[in-house]
Amino acid sequence: MQKMETQAVVIGGGVTGTSVLRDLAMRGISAVLFERGNICEGTSGHFHGLLHSGARYVVKDPPTAEECILENRILRRIAPDAIEDTGGFFVVLDDSDEEYLPKFLEGCAKVGIPTEVLSASEALREEPKLSPAVRQAVAVPDGSVDSWILCMGNVKSAREYGARVFIYTPVTEILREGDRVIGVKAMDQTSGEEYIVYAQYVINATGPWTHKVARLAGVDVPMVLSKGTMVVLDGRPVKRAINRCRYPSDGDIIVPVGTAIVLGTTSVNIDDPDNFIVEEWEVYKVLDECINMVPVIEDMGIQRYYASVRPLYEPPAEGGEEPEEGREVSRAFYILDHEELDGVSGFITITGGKLTTCRLMAEKTVDLVCAKLGIEAACRTHLEPLPTEP
Repeated sequence: MQKMETQAVVIGGGVTGTSVLRDLAMRGISAVLFERGNICEGTSGHFHGLLHSGARYVVKDPPTAEECILENRILRRIAPDAIEDTGGFFVVLDDSDEEYLPKFLEGCAKVGIPTEVLSASEALREEPKLSPAVRQAVAVPDGSVDSWILCMGNVKSAREYGARVFIYTPVTEILREGDRVIGVKAMDQTSGEEYIVYAQYVINATGPWTHKVARLAGVDVPMVLSKGTMVVLDGRPVKRAINRCRYPSDGDIIVPVGTAIVLGTTSVNIDDPDNFIVEEWEVYKVLDECINMVPVIEDMGIQRYYASVRPLYEPPAEGGEEPEEGREVSRAFYILDHEELDGVSGFITITGGKLTTCRLMAEKTVDLVCAKLGIEAACRTHLEPLPTEP
């Protein structure tokens, strides 16, 4: 058994956890990350690939939309190798879409998302495979992002600043002394090596597994786990990310990724992030809705389909209100100081949010860690580009 001491332990090797690790290391805080599988193996590695402009959320969730456009610009600057500047269209196909359009444009303007309204003929000139029923399209700065490149850039940067990363090494126990978390136990699944790591702070960045990991520390984090199914098609009939100009719903996103397109997505509440399946109706629902936007999809071959789980945090309801479900739950991120919430010090959870906002989520988390440790060190992750793989 190996014993170590560090200032911070990060649990979770997705975009949020690796971003937190990088920020900690860049601020001079010694840190270790444990991931139960491989880097980017969970939700981060199984999403639709969209770098959000924020436009999807401008009507329903303006704060999240504003965060997305600001972080969209930062990620383009610090991680250009991970991003393809596809651009995006929000397409108007029917009367309901047209009714939504003014609210959409007003929302974009309020949070600073640049837009360009195109006529039907202009939209079809730019994207000939769009439905001939298209009435208008709104251009926004969406993009495509490779989460693996992003995560590995974070890991490489963190290591350059002295952080350590252990993959295939799940945390088996969170150590407590009274009301304080003092570290973790973990076991390497390949070698059988056990680790005890003493730390001043343990940071839970495990996405859909947030509630399971929190229980190891003896605290409860109420989550809504929303499964999203995506369908991958061979070929790339559109250049841009194509969104339906309406309230977020099933099957309203088409994302160009490499030589394919990813169609998404559904929203189905589940209980266990380790136990779910893709249902047939979800595949057909996504296909049918996306065919309405790009009819040629009907003749394309399905490469594969898959699903991942959104980690949506649901603060305890007040006044007996019923909890929200699925798409009704905010896509905002939450940093939970368990000393304040549960009387358990030394333990912090970061959950919710979007892949696009991972860097900001890390910044705010590490701000809290620094405040707790009495460290004055400004965030620099928005200034220093991620290293690239050789």
